[in-house]
Amino acid sequence: MNQNSPLAKTNSQLQQIEKVFAGKKRLLCVLHNYPDPDAMASAMALSFLAREKFRLQTSIAYGGFIGRAENIAMIRELKIRLKQLSRLRLNRYDCIAMLDTQPGAGNNSFPPGKLCHLVFDHHPLRRSKNVVFSIVDNEIGALSTLFVELLIAADIQIPSNLATALSYAIRSETQDLGRETSQRDINSYLAVFSKANMRKLAKISQPKLPRSYFITLAKTLHRTISYRQIICSHLGEIDAPEIVGEMADLLLRHTRISWSLCTGRFNGDLHLSLRSSNPNARAGNMIQRIVNDKKNSGGHGMFAGGKISLNNLTEEEILSLEMTLSNKLARNLGFKNVSWNAVINDGESENLDD
Repeated sequence: MNQNSPLAKTNSQLQQIEKVFAGKKRLLCVLHNYPDPDAMASAMALSFLAREKFRLQTSIAYGGFIGRAENIAMIRELKIRLKQLSRLRLNRYDCIAMLDTQPGAGNNSFPPGKLCHLVFDHHPLRRSKNVVFSIVDNEIGALSTLFVELLIAADIQIPSNLATALSYAIRSETQDLGRETSQRDINSYLAVFSKANMRKLAKISQPKLPRSYFITLAKTLHRTISYRQIICSHLGEIDAPEIVGEMADLLLRHTRISWSLCTGRFNGDLHLSLRSSNPNARAGNMIQRIVNDKKNSGGHGMFAGGKISLNNLTEEEILSLEMTLSNKLARNLGFKNVSWNAVINDGESENLDD
């Protein structure tokens, strides 16, 4: 076998995972604070691999909040068992893996300085002395792609619920295989889609939405401003951080727009989501320049996120901060003396009743 082939690389990764698991009994999979389908499906896959091939007991934990309707539907339909990290005694687990996040990142609640045995991610690598083995693959659009490859290499039959989770995760993370998608993502998606439960997929991807969603949607549109190819909306107080990214994705679909920025206030933090339709955008670098905080911001080429603490800021100061972020995005894209315009002005809103 060619040692540089994708299969050889995956087999080598399996061997490294086996070495880490050797002698271990209990695995804890740690996700970021607001787990998305890719993080949850990846944790399901690692848990399944650890149980079936290495006979470990497994648990999945996160530190924050899950509010997006699709994510709640995924947990319900696929019976995903998640635990709150703060309620666990970590010393009960002799092996800890972090998925879709890394030690030192600002988006997880894993205690600083504690040993992490495995890291699986597709974001840029964060150097840490407290990690035994890392698999960080920037060439794939979804982390779930890596786990499909590992399960196939391990010659393990993927059950229907796991196949459903993995196929939905790849599809949602890459926006129907259209965002930062590699051939490996496509191959992995096709490998699991035929095993997925179509009825459950439909319920996950098209869930019923609460009234609060439509209130937030109306508020987002009312507050949306644009300049040239940039569009922004500052949502104010929100019920769940995931809505910020969802609205940023929606606004990016506006004609002539290639950058979208949304913010929302939640539990004393300002959450940001940045999106671009340019495959070479380097959105992760862009948001770090806007926020000026590498620990609490980062992302991929076309999408990124971050957060800023709002402690001790007045309402006026927060409003000023939100506009400053929009202006910093514009400046970093080469625009000065920006004059923002409402996408839907008051007169147009009033005419909606006609």
